[in-house]
Amino acid sequence: MAILYKQNGEVVEDIQPKDGKRFTLEELYEMLDCDTVERVFIEGTKVIMIVDENGKLKRRPRNQTATMIYHRRQRMNPWDWIAGDALVCYTHQF
Repeated sequence: MAILYKQNGEVVEDIQPKDGKRFTLEELYEMLDCDTVERVFIEGTKVIMIVDENGKLKRRPRNQTATMIYHRRQRMNPWDWIAGDALVCYTHQF
């Protein structure tokens, strides 16, 4: 199971890969409205956050919920933030 945290504050739960196992790049590009993804590792867990690698360059809005999740587990870069939509899933789903 994966959770999509949208930049507008909406949370979409129980997102599943089309094949039931792993998200394809095409699925992620469509879901996040992007053409390049970045994996953000969440320390101490078996989950990752997948975001638009160029979200800040595209001036996507700050995703408050995704940024809070990131800061809760990530001790590095306390000034960093997540721009645009973010998918949180298990590492084996990517």
